[in-house]
Amino acid sequence: MQFLIRHPLFRFEMMLLLLLACSSSVAQYMQFSQYNFTSQRVNPAMIGTSAYASLDLLIRNQKTGGDFSINSNIVSAAYPLINASTGRAWSGIGLSVMDDRSSGIFSTQQLGLSYAANIRIDRYRLLSLGVKGLFQTQSININGFYTGSQYVSDRGFNGSLSNNEPFSEFKKNYTTFSAGIYWQQVDRQGKITAYWGGSFFDFNRPDNSFYSGQSQLASTFVFHGGLEVYHQATWSIFPEVLYTGSAGNHVINLGTRTVFDLISPVRKQAEHLDLITKYVPGRSAIVGLQLHRENFSFGVSYDFPAFVKNTGNLGALEVGLSIKKLVKRKIKSKNASQSKKPVAMKNGMVRRPSLKPKPLTRQDSLRMDSLKELASKPEVEVQKIEPEQPQDTGKGSAGKVTSEPLLVEKITLRFHFDFNSIDLDDETEEFLDNLSHTLKEDPKLKMKIIGHTDNVGHEKFNQRLSVKRAEAIKNFLIKRNIDPSRIDVEGKGLSEPVESNDTEAGRAKNRRVEIAVFRTQ
Repeated sequence: MQFLIRHPLFRFEMMLLLLLACSSSVAQYMQFSQYNFTSQRVNPAMIGTSAYASLDLLIRNQKTGGDFSINSNIVSAAYPLINASTGRAWSGIGLSVMDDRSSGIFSTQQLGLSYAANIRIDRYRLLSLGVKGLFQTQSININGFYTGSQYVSDRGFNGSLSNNEPFSEFKKNYTTFSAGIYWQQVDRQGKITAYWGGSFFDFNRPDNSFYSGQSQLASTFVFHGGLEVYHQATWSIFPEVLYTGSAGNHVINLGTRTVFDLISPVRKQAEHLDLITKYVPGRSAIVGLQLHRENFSFGVSYDFPAFVKNTGNLGALEVGLSIKKLVKRKIKSKNASQSKKPVAMKNGMVRRPSLKPKPLTRQDSLRMDSLKELASKPEVEVQKIEPEQPQDTGKGSAGKVTSEPLLVEKITLRFHFDFNSIDLDDETEEFLDNLSHTLKEDPKLKMKIIGHTDNVGHEKFNQRLSVKRAEAIKNFLIKRNIDPSRIDVEGKGLSEPVESNDTEAGRAKNRRVEIAVFRTQ
């Protein structure tokens, strides 16, 4: 088209007609190939489903048969609102800015604001409702194009001469509104295993005419969905679909996302590599690669014509970047602060309590051969307690003799807990099965189970959660015919972390249960 417009015999009126015709196609709703970086363009209901705040950037450069390029850039930010009691996102707000330019002729600028609220169906499924308002500016700039009045015989076009046209730019501003619904399901590690969503964009259909005549912007319906259909230990296959329909124009993006886990299952959600292979019938094929870590994501994709000629897209390169940070409420543990408080003594001296645990006395060692194999796994840590030898002071004593239980084993279990979960994973249940056999063999053994959490969420909620996690272990052993009088439970909430809560790996280690095994005399 650009070649025709620059042809010497082409009149300005025809050029203007073509520009306006092309502007209508620009107004059609465009989707990026890596649309997971542009969730607010797909569905405004998606912004409140994660506990991570994010800042996303996606750059697209598309070549066309008209020897000009289309450059589309979008920046979006999302911030979740966290429930102080549960530590989960109950809603979210989002902001997006987009700039789309076609060889300096057509340009579109957009500023959008989104809001979404969540309805939690159960601990694995979530439903979200979202709305979006968007202010948009579209313009057509014909500067640099020539009319017949600027043509000089034997010389060509002279841009310094007047083109005898009273205008050189068309501009239109309008506001649109959109809404969407989104559903997702996650597994025990928090990884999304199924999702679908529908959204209705520009339903108010504003006037987008550059002239006084009426021309309403067409509304757009978007459907997107995906399902994990195959899963192995370190990789899975995830078919996805994205449908966009507007004013009789239907575009379907079909394909798969193959996910390769890069680290242990404890942080499966945080770190993986995605291979993208998709196809848009009648347009192009898409290949891409994305790296997802806990605090950032990076992706590259390329569109190319496949099976058909597509002069509108001879090749499109997209580069995406996302920076993420977990939103959490930092709460100072009251127990920790009280334990560090100095204590005044009668003689005026100040005694500061030691933070080190008191030395254990009268300890013994327990042979638990059935636990040795599991103790080598990172999720289970068994600490043998060596007996202390009594010291001979040379002095005798007499009095009432008391019998104290002997601490013979300290076990730390690290679960693949879902967020706020008390469910036990398969490896933990296997370990507890072996432990129940040991308890049955020695009736003098008793246990104290202490639950711990990370620091995400309210302190009181985490305290209750830590007790529930300890009780989950007790209930499991009771079902294995262990007398409940042999088991005591306690919860310490977030007060005793073993690792920093600033990373997902640290939080995973803090979500643990400690078991102390005693032998009574």
